[in-house]
Amino acid sequence: MAKQETALFEESSQGAVGAVTAITFVLSFVLVLGGFIAMGYGVNISLGVVEPWVFSGGLVATFIGFMIPFAFLPATGK
Repeated sequence: MAKQETALFEESSQGAVGAVTAITFVLSFVLVLGGFIAMGYGVNISLGVVEPWVFSGGLVATFIGFMIPFAFLPATGK
């Protein structure tokens, strides 16, 4: 069996997660989950004319929720 030279969990060289990053991830999680729920309600036939708008709003919320941590945070260096 090979000998393990490094610790299993090493301390990050970037430091701890800041409050802005944590709040941003919570916001993005809420947007993604809320968008999924809105898209689910958007296929309800009883909504009538509002149905495509609810689905589209959920789709946009999901898109923005995924864009925040994968596009905006890396661009700001967080």
